[in-house]
Amino acid sequence: MSNHRSFRAKHDLPFRLLVDKGKKVASLYGAGGLLVKRTVYGIDPLGRIAYAARGMPSPDEIIAALSTT
Repeated sequence: MSNHRSFRAKHDLPFRLLVDKGKKVASLYGAGGLLVKRTVYGIDPLGRIAYAARGMPSPDEIIAALSTT
């Protein structure tokens, strides 16, 4: 099981996680750049960015933000 699958299962997250190694998704949202640090985005069902934070926000913070969309 990958680290992301384990993390998702451990925190019972109701959404999939994406690792954008090639930065293809980041470029689609205009979030690319020379110095891209770990950034967490929550994308709503309509494809809009509903949550964005640098670093490692808690799963509860992310879920709360996405629950209001």
